[in-house]
Amino acid sequence: MKKKTVPLIYNQQHRRKIGDFLVCQNVLNQNHPLHQHDFYEIEYITEGSGTHLINDKSYSVQKGDLLFITPMDFHGFETQNIKTITLHFFAKDMSPEIAQILGFLNADIVKGVGEKTVADLEYLVKVFKANRNYAILQIKNVIEIIILDLFGSKAFSFEQKYALDSVSQAIGYININFRQEITLNVIKDRFNISPAYFSREFKRRTGMCFNDYLAEKRFDYAKKLLKNGNRVIDACLESGFGTVRNFSRRFKEKYGITPKEYAKSKNNS
Repeated sequence: MKKKTVPLIYNQQHRRKIGDFLVCQNVLNQNHPLHQHDFYEIEYITEGSGTHLINDKSYSVQKGDLLFITPMDFHGFETQNIKTITLHFFAKDMSPEIAQILGFLNADIVKGVGEKTVADLEYLVKVFKANRNYAILQIKNVIEIIILDLFGSKAFSFEQKYALDSVSQAIGYININFRQEITLNVIKDRFNISPAYFSREFKRRTGMCFNDYLAEKRFDYAKKLLKNGNRVIDACLESGFGTVRNFSRRFKEKYGITPKEYAKSKNNS
């Protein structure tokens, strides 16, 4: 599966990467089908209007709106002649605090973004074009400010409910990295948490045991891949299941049909 390329239907200006960051000005000049990628994406609409597709839903968007897309989401456009400022970035390049916030966020549309955020986005474009010394540090810092300005209140709500302790950090890590091999021992080594304590606290906070939560994340992601036309083997490997046989068996146990049958039913609907 190709993930990291910017869709060719964009008319891109200043299309290059600095480190793993990308900032560009785009003109969307035709309908853009659902797609998925392994980075976070922010798109601010500077001109035009249309329909933004996120997973199974459609949203009307226009100039002044900002779209936030996570690696879990499929998205696309039904429109022509929308102009955007677009950011691509990875959680691994953010500070631990911002990466943790990202782990608890879902796709979102912010209507009528404020002047400060717009100024920050325009500043990012200038930094990216100039590509002077410390450009990566400047880009990272400004993206973190944008995330805090837009979604900081959500993070604060979570902080009030659960202190941002090692368990919270571990949950955020799982939300971002669920496609990788994650075990209680991995959590223990990375966050210095006893597996027994983490298991108890994890269930108290999420309502699910660790293994069920991890499997649910992977199944949800696999279903999105299958619905979007990906092969069973791709859905299996990309979502973090070890083998196709194991994936197919567990999928049928959970949903009553095989992954292939699920994909066929969704693609024919």
